Amino acid sequence: MSRITTCLLYLTFCFVVSVARADEPAEKSPGKNPPKIWQALKDNWVSCDFGGDGESKVKGNAISLAAGSPLSGVRWTGEAPLENYEIELEARRTDGFDFFCGLTFPVADKHVTFVLGGWGGGVVGISNIDGLDASENEQTFYRTFENDKWYKVRVQVDPSQITCWIDDKSVIGQPRADHRFDVRFEMEACFPIGLAAYACDAEYRNVNIRKLTEAEIAAAKKAAEERAAEDE
Repeated sequence: MSRITTCLLYLTFCFVVSVARADEPAEKSPGKNPPKIWQALKDNWVSCDFGGDGESKVKGNAISLAAGSPLSGVRWTGEAPLENYEIELEARRTDGFDFFCGLTFPVADKHVTFVLGGWGGGVVGISNIDGLDASENEQTFYRTFENDKWYKVRVQVDPSQITCWIDDKSVIGQPRADHRFDVRFEMEACFPIGLAAYACDAEYRNVNIRKLTEAEIAAAKKAAEERAAEDE
């Protein structure tokens, strides 16, 4: 067999193999998660009307609140998920000294508020857990917040717990099983999703929401089962 004939046979073989592989279904990359799809929460915000509110301004995905007496806030008027979702935003206090971000959000048929800088400027926590507000339950902690500095805030509600982050650092992981959740009565004006500030000027931007993926929900359930097994 000549060298030319051998080369032609080899090229024919490579072509047939490549066509056969092209007809095969594409394999999924192992461990590759679907992309996180965020929805911007913009425009559909109205004043909470606490009574004594400062002026609120909404422009696209940017919100500003002037100090109220004592509360100012806005609430989202669009549809809101009750389970298996995540909210992210950036927040800053531009004047004053108390909580500049009171993010109220649903947990099934209840709501809670993630508070940053409350009770004089240093309390961080969730109101309410088992009837106790952000200043007095097991998730309460203290930190300093600077005026005019943006902080990245994120909360997630999955089947097993409520998780909260500040600047991409997990700061609260509150189990849901065997716990009661509610808000202080003032924050009912923030339903279903709201942002509030206490006696200070505050700004928010890039407010987004997304549904958790099936993989994330499954992972959360598995983690809860593992924690339950460890507690037995």
